[in-house]
Amino acid sequence: MILSVAGVLLALSACKKGFDKLNTDPNNPQTVPNSYLLSGAQKGLMDNTWDRWWNGSVGMLLAQYYAENQYTDESQYQFRESVIKDYWNAFYAGAVPDQYSQSNTFFPEGGLKELQTIIDNCKADSAKANASGSGYFKNQIAVATILEVWTYQNMTDTWGDIPFSEALKDIKNTQPKYDKQSDIYPALLARLDTAIGMIDVSKTDLTGDLIYNGDMMKWQKFGNSLKLRVAIRIADVLPTLASTKIQEAVAGGVFTSNDDNALFQYIDGSPNYNPLYYDRRITGRRDFSSSNTIVDVMNTLNDTLRLAVYFNRAGNTGTFVGRPYGQSSSNAGNTALGDVSQQGNATISATSPGVYLDYAQVEFILAEAAARGMGGVSDPETHYLAGINASFNFWTGADAPTPYLSQPSVAYATADADWQHTIGKQKWLALYMQGIQGWIEYRRLDFGILQATADPQLQGNGVPVRMKYPYSEASLNPSGYSSVQAADNLTTKVWWDTH
Repeated sequence: MILSVAGVLLALSACKKGFDKLNTDPNNPQTVPNSYLLSGAQKGLMDNTWDRWWNGSVGMLLAQYYAENQYTDESQYQFRESVIKDYWNAFYAGAVPDQYSQSNTFFPEGGLKELQTIIDNCKADSAKANASGSGYFKNQIAVATILEVWTYQNMTDTWGDIPFSEALKDIKNTQPKYDKQSDIYPALLARLDTAIGMIDVSKTDLTGDLIYNGDMMKWQKFGNSLKLRVAIRIADVLPTLASTKIQEAVAGGVFTSNDDNALFQYIDGSPNYNPLYYDRRITGRRDFSSSNTIVDVMNTLNDTLRLAVYFNRAGNTGTFVGRPYGQSSSNAGNTALGDVSQQGNATISATSPGVYLDYAQVEFILAEAAARGMGGVSDPETHYLAGINASFNFWTGADAPTPYLSQPSVAYATADADWQHTIGKQKWLALYMQGIQGWIEYRRLDFGILQATADPQLQGNGVPVRMKYPYSEASLNPSGYSSVQAADNLTTKVWWDTH
């Protein structure tokens, strides 16, 4: 009996000694270098921002760049609750759908959590972070922080109040509070100040960077340009702070050409195609056409060069024709695909880049700052024209034609009392493919243009001014959600939207 018990104990001891090794998956490491986290975050964030669902079925429809060919609920503002939930979760925790296998598998990358892990790793052991081969630890923190601010701004401008100060705590806080947007914006500016101040441009060893390949001078410009964008969004509610931060950003150095653009360059090979290319060319889906809203504006302005890039000519007429925005499914089905212009080949090619922030946006922000008399910026007309030319150059490779710029409907009047409409319209045209940003600028500048839905029998014809929270928040975070529940609808304006 004693021998039997001893044998069992020895057996158990042997199992215990090897237990940790037997239960460790060699194909899924417990820790990965920060450089891998950075690459995964950059690609995942852009995939989720640029893809068929969040960009195509949400942003591009809200900005009325696209119209739906079938299943037209989203263009009538009946958004799929599961999509809103999935992307809310993805922006926080990181999850990229394995669209290339058409499965329900999600890869755990591309969210705020990955970026925060980089920051935490560097702060916990800076010497180890330096020695890891991922680059100078302060530059790692700075880059991750800039991308965090970029993501948080997109989220708060979409939903309004969101978990921020208590977010990303894992099991330490499973019910984070919702911070007010009025508190989030000053905090974003403070984080950018810290990040920009940490950048050491003499260090050239940052790895895993798929945006600028470790060029910290470019990251410094990106940080200041993003600071400029954050600041201009609060110009109507915190004008003094906005003006101060605009002046600081310009002094620190913002984008000065399209060479500075913060882009994610996709490549011609699975799984690194542009997500919209995969949706249209590989799977053969035909969910979207051009919207008559943008096509009609561009036809009226004789914006033929960009129009020929943004969309293809309608196959049945050889002209540029937009589908009526917001048709019912039955009415959309009565309009042949050949009768309306489809997505431009160049905008959804395999290698079409995703845009984090571009030079055209910077120049339009500077034009607005000058028109408002903010930040010491002057000469709104020069910046306005530079914004138009930057957009034309990005899409066509050449400046805007002089006859285009000379039109009364395009030219900038020095004493333009309606600068919101003048700047807003051209900025909206330049933001094509950046659906969420185009929608945000429409809400902020109130430049008109967006139309009532063609068939408003569902939600109604008013353009939403925010997105509803995912339905899962009521059950998973009731403590936090309770503070925003009463205002959780499509018609409650976010804090900075005062018009």
